[in-house]
Amino acid sequence: MLKNTLTSAVVLVLLCSPMLLQAQERHEYEISILGIHIGDMVATKETNADTTHFLLRSEVSFWFFGRINLDYTTKVKYHQGQFIESSVEKKTNRGDFLSRIWLEDGVYEIRANSYKYEFNDQVSEKIDYSAVRLFFEEPKGKKRMITENHGRFASITAKGNGAYDTYVEGNENNYQYENGKLQEVSMHSPIKNYVIQRKE
Repeated sequence: MLKNTLTSAVVLVLLCSPMLLQAQERHEYEISILGIHIGDMVATKETNADTTHFLLRSEVSFWFFGRINLDYTTKVKYHQGQFIESSVEKKTNRGDFLSRIWLEDGVYEIRANSYKYEFNDQVSEKIDYSAVRLFFEEPKGKKRMITENHGRFASITAKGNGAYDTYVEGNENNYQYENGKLQEVSMHSPIKNYVIQRKE
């Protein structure tokens, strides 16, 4: 009887402890070019106490002067609302690329490497918003963000009716939200422009 009581008490403590509770969020998206399905994306967000992890994973395959297969993984960590680190790993049949941003001694180190793109820098100001969050929340009141893939700041412009434009390295991307939830993104890319659309 005592053993059962202790077991129940331990389970109750584990279930009710705010330090151990995790909040999870998951969204699925379809990726297309000119209306043709080329792949899928899964976006997940996990919050544990004062730390939040974001994860974007996508797999696409399309024709661009030959078949291109791309596995794209973005991992981002925030602590108490501050951007701490990110990694963007791109694996393709034409080469692999890795972009990283991390906070070290109060300074962000940036090492960005992508298709026909390389950028290294340091940023001393605090960062509290990055591109990955656009997949989980409408950027109300936000004017700029750090882009995990390019390692540069990009502007965010509200157009009204849940529409936002971002400008990244000369490319304009268009985000559309309904009731605060992302529904569709028109992405401009040096390889091929594409659309990301919510499945749910």
